[in-house]
Amino acid sequence: MNSTRQQNKFSRFMRTHAALLIIVFCVLAITAVVLAVTLTKSDPVIPDDPVVSNPNDDDDPNKDKPQEPTEKEKVKIYFRKPVEYVDVGLEYTSGIDDDLFVFNPTLGWWATHYAVDLAANDGTEVVAMYDGLVVDVDEDVQMGYYVTIDHGEGVVATYASLSNVQVIEGQQVKQGDTLGSVSTSMGNECENGAHLHLEVYKDDVVVDPMPYVNGEIYREVEKD
Repeated sequence: MNSTRQQNKFSRFMRTHAALLIIVFCVLAITAVVLAVTLTKSDPVIPDDPVVSNPNDDDDPNKDKPQEPTEKEKVKIYFRKPVEYVDVGLEYTSGIDDDLFVFNPTLGWWATHYAVDLAANDGTEVVAMYDGLVVDVDEDVQMGYYVTIDHGEGVVATYASLSNVQVIEGQQVKQGDTLGSVSTSMGNECENGAHLHLEVYKDDVVVDPMPYVNGEIYREVEKD
C-alpha cells in the first residue's frame, strides 16, 4: 500500500513539474554540447610568411617585361694640349692650294705640312692628349724619336721630334702620361729649333691637330 502511494506521489510530481524538468534537461544538454566543442576545438594554423597575392598581377602588361638598365650619367672628356708650347712654328697645311704651302727652313723649300710644330724649350715634357694604346715607338732620320698612339674612335696621333722617350710599344697610357721630351731630333726640321711635331689622323685621313691641341674635341663617357 505504501508502495502504491509513493508511485502516485511521484506521478503527481512529474505531472506538476514536467515543464520545469524539460527546461532543466535542455539546459544540461546545451551545456554538455558547449563543453564538448570547447574542449575539442584546436587553434587555427597561421603560416609564418603568408603570401599576399595581388588580384591585379595578371592584368599588369609589364609583369614579364625585363627591367631596362638605368642610363648612367655621361661627362665630356676633352683632349688636352700635349706640351706647354710658346709658339706654333710650321702650321698644318692641306696642300689643296699652293698658297697654303709653308716654307721649311731646314729643307729650304715650300711644301705641305701635315702636322703642327709646337715650339718649346728643349727638354719640355710631352704628354698624351688622351687615353690610348701605344702602337709604335721608333726613331729615324726624318722624324727623329717618335711615339704613335691610337686614341680610339679612329684617332691616331704621332708625337715626333722627341728625346728621352718614356713609353714602349703595346703600353696603355692615360691622358697626361709622359711620353718624352721636346728636342731637335727630327732631321727634316732640326733647323727649326726644339719643338714637338704633332700629326693627327682621323679614320686614316690626316686632319688639323690644332682643334685637339686647343681642347675643342671631346668624348662623352659614362660617369663612374
